[in-house]
Amino acid sequence: MKQHLVSALSCQHLGRAALSVSAALALVCATNGAQAQEVSFSGFGTVGWAQSNQEATFQRFIDRRGTLKRDSIVGGQLDARLNPEWSATVQATVAPSMSDDDKLAMQATWAFVSWRPGNDWLLRLGKQRLPLFLHTENRDVGVTYEPLRLPAEVYAIASRTDLTGLSVSRAWFSELGEWNLDAYVGSGELDVRTYSRDLGAQFKHVKTQATGMALSLKLDAGSTLRASVYHAVSRALNGQPFPSSFPFVDGAYYAVSPNDPRVGKTDRIVNDVITVGADIAVAPQWRVVTELARNVQHKTDVGANTAGGYITVLHQMASFTPYVTVAHLRSLGAPMRVAESLDAVNVPGVVPEADQINLSQRAAADSIYNHDETSLAVGVSYALSPQSKLKGEWMRTRVGKRSAMVEVQRGQATFNHGDIDVYSLSYNFAF
Repeated sequence: MKQHLVSALSCQHLGRAALSVSAALALVCATNGAQAQEVSFSGFGTVGWAQSNQEATFQRFIDRRGTLKRDSIVGGQLDARLNPEWSATVQATVAPSMSDDDKLAMQATWAFVSWRPGNDWLLRLGKQRLPLFLHTENRDVGVTYEPLRLPAEVYAIASRTDLTGLSVSRAWFSELGEWNLDAYVGSGELDVRTYSRDLGAQFKHVKTQATGMALSLKLDAGSTLRASVYHAVSRALNGQPFPSSFPFVDGAYYAVSPNDPRVGKTDRIVNDVITVGADIAVAPQWRVVTELARNVQHKTDVGANTAGGYITVLHQMASFTPYVTVAHLRSLGAPMRVAESLDAVNVPGVVPEADQINLSQRAAADSIYNHDETSLAVGVSYALSPQSKLKGEWMRTRVGKRSAMVEVQRGQATFNHGDIDVYSLSYNFAF
């Protein structure tokens, strides 16, 4: 297993991770002209199995055959401190590649230099994860939260928030508790994955520039409240435009080819994401965690325009913490209507190139990130030790009109108005 893991790593990602590590440490040493006074290493990981009752693939990897790919990850973090003001942090993970469904990849998720000029201020420069949701920054470290996995109905709305740039944090205290205001600006390259029932998985390389801020309040009673705004502008690395609309032509089908001048195009996609969340201690040993997110996408009618939310109720009983989660994600506005219209096209076989036209309509419909699903999850977390947990969960997801999280095989109709049961077990550790 270890040999297979190492052989499957992407050399490109390894090189980038090593470069990020070297740059971060070199910058700290150059700034201070000294060797690190304190260096510490920590590790974490999750080994997770998930299996569904459907042949269709759910959340990229889960199907009737079962998989270790959906939840498994391993990582390590190196912290180097020169003095009370300056430090550097590097975190690298090994997980399924974001640009290939059949490979593993190593990447640096954190690689930044920190400057703390005082107790109230913290500046970070380098690659870092943005504080968008309650668990965005620690989502890879499963031992830090009780549910087996964070609800995709919210966390998939902005699943890639690793950017390279500058963040500034300000902390202060009030009678309510500790306030934290985080502001950031940065950019990053990522692979956007789409799936077609006829063409399989496809990846588009884009560069995203983002700005945003998050305001958090840690109450004296042990609760946390957070609100955030996130503005991102994405462009294709190859300079090609994104489709923005598919006009209806000849009274029979939609123009969808990127080379068709009738297809609406835009050189960039703009997303504004607004989130609010709360982790509240409602009674001794009882907690309620909830988050709401709204993603407003501009300049296109065939992108993602979604609203999602969840509520989790947890009850700690010694080493056991059972929980129940209800989550919902829905697409709003034009994208769902456009996908439904594309899927309804069925040019008769007597028409020349009918098969190619019908295939193009299905592929265009599948490329739109549409969602209409509700999930109920019941699970339990068992703390084996302060640094390890064993988790089990049953989740039923009801898909309405369609969901980009569900991928059917070639020749099959879109999965809709049906249930998917997922059974999961994971071991989470940190040291």
